[in-house]
Amino acid sequence: MILEKLNTLLLLLCRSISARKLYFPGHSKVIELANEFNDVLKDFCNETGQDKLFIGVVKGEIVFDGKVLVGPSIVGKQLVDLAGNFHCGGFSFSRFLTTAEYIELLNLAAELTQPAAGLEQARELLKSREIKHVEIAGHYLQQFDGDEAWQGQDTRGENMAQTPTLVYQALFDVVSRAHINVAAGGGIDMDKTRSAGEYLLHFAQTRFSDVMRHIHYPDYDSYTVGHSVRVATLGVFAAWSFGWKKELVFDLGTACLLHDVGKGTLPGEILFKRGRLTKEEMDIIKTHPRIGAEILLAQKKVKVLDVAAAWGHHLRQDGGGYPDQASWMVRHPIISLIQICDVFEALTAVRPYKPAQSPLAAFSIMLKDKGAFQPTLLASFMGAIGIYPPGNLVTLSDGTGGIVAAAGPLIDRPTVQITHDRFGRELLSDESFKIDLSEERYRSLSVVEEKV
Repeated sequence: MILEKLNTLLLLLCRSISARKLYFPGHSKVIELANEFNDVLKDFCNETGQDKLFIGVVKGEIVFDGKVLVGPSIVGKQLVDLAGNFHCGGFSFSRFLTTAEYIELLNLAAELTQPAAGLEQARELLKSREIKHVEIAGHYLQQFDGDEAWQGQDTRGENMAQTPTLVYQALFDVVSRAHINVAAGGGIDMDKTRSAGEYLLHFAQTRFSDVMRHIHYPDYDSYTVGHSVRVATLGVFAAWSFGWKKELVFDLGTACLLHDVGKGTLPGEILFKRGRLTKEEMDIIKTHPRIGAEILLAQKKVKVLDVAAAWGHHLRQDGGGYPDQASWMVRHPIISLIQICDVFEALTAVRPYKPAQSPLAAFSIMLKDKGAFQPTLLASFMGAIGIYPPGNLVTLSDGTGGIVAAAGPLIDRPTVQITHDRFGRELLSDESFKIDLSEERYRSLSVVEEKV
């Protein structure tokens, strides 16, 4: 339980640093994450009987109680970067930390475009912001004054297992960092993006429904980044289901993660506008494929598919869409699949201006849009995902409930992991079981309700 809370704290810490860089001060998402971090911090301190939580940073890795936390180190680049800017070897968070102080720390992290001159200057910066309950420690190789003890050591301990939460956070982090960097005129870490894509490919093969559970985001203000993560997950799963080569599926995942990177340069008041966009605002939105392709062309280690995905994900099968394309241009099937995933995700997710559509409603809209999609690929995508996609919560006609584990040979007859009995009682792990609704013995059962 303690490790779970620690894991949650580290994810919230990195997520909130990233969110503050993406959004303006006082944004509801920043406040929400700050409150959540503070609540979990207090729970952690109460459970451990400690007044402070110390998190070390050593050689780019996150350390707690003398052990390298492999999972959080994978997704903790935001914290590692902040330690670098502060010239410190770790952070100590007091149980008396207030949300206002924590938000000031986030503001400082977002505004600190150049590293502090040294550890002492970093401490003065914290003091000037009246951040009294966050302390920074010297590097563990350095000598520093006082009774301060560095709790972390650069030793390999037990690895925290990879989980869907960590995979999702790794994906979210690389996309958000790409958007943050391009907004500031910087570059994209292509190696880190491809590493995250590799994790995604592994989980799409084995635990796709678990990853999809984490990718359902109810709040519209995270959708720009969350959209790219979910498009990548859908694309990798569909391509793997089609039997495409592993190397191709891997490249597809990376391209999907970066397909909307051009939006990182667009005004937030347009991206997150609740009402309908004006023609002028829509014209600005339509520039993001060209901008994204230009940004990616300037990166080292970029692949042709990365650029093509950014440029072509809004191009229709019949030649429409944007940007304008030459009459002789032919789309690659991969770009056609990315376009399908992009539209399906947009229809089935919350947006500032609309609620989520059900997968069935989304497919109905897509099928009626003649000429928009490559027909064979759309049919194959529908078969792979089904009208009850893996990861969605469903209720069956006998009153039991569960999570869709996989699509079936019939798009309305998935395999369901039963997690609740007909009275709504949650089943223990050893009581849970799977049923394949396509099997004859389950023909009397059907899905009667779905939570999108």
